[in-house]
Amino acid sequence: MMSQLKDVLADMTRVDGVVAAMIVGRDGFVVEGMTTEERVDLEALAAIVASNISAADSMGKEIGRGVLRTMLLEYDDGPVAVGPAGADAVMVVVGTRQANLGRIRLEMRRNSQLAAALV
Repeated sequence: MMSQLKDVLADMTRVDGVVAAMIVGRDGFVVEGMTTEERVDLEALAAIVASNISAADSMGKEIGRGVLRTMLLEYDDGPVAVGPAGADAVMVVVGTRQANLGRIRLEMRRNSQLAAALV
């Protein structure tokens, strides 16, 4: 199972501009992850993502928008995209400034369904 999950994440890191892909439990722990950039600390990112998902879920409920589906954060040096990967996990993808957000979202949608079956 874990080797198949690594394959799914490897597919994500092959997308142009993607430097990290991981599956994070809603508890803030890394289920599986890989990065091609040393400065991406997967464990720290996982904890921060879990905290942000909790806050975003609360906001969605408070304003009557339902359950969080996707979270996209754009920074000066590239995006961070978060999407579902099963009931208790999310897929996190970190891109460079040159990353194509549309392609990342498309590949995340395709790969998150595979990941959800493996988590």
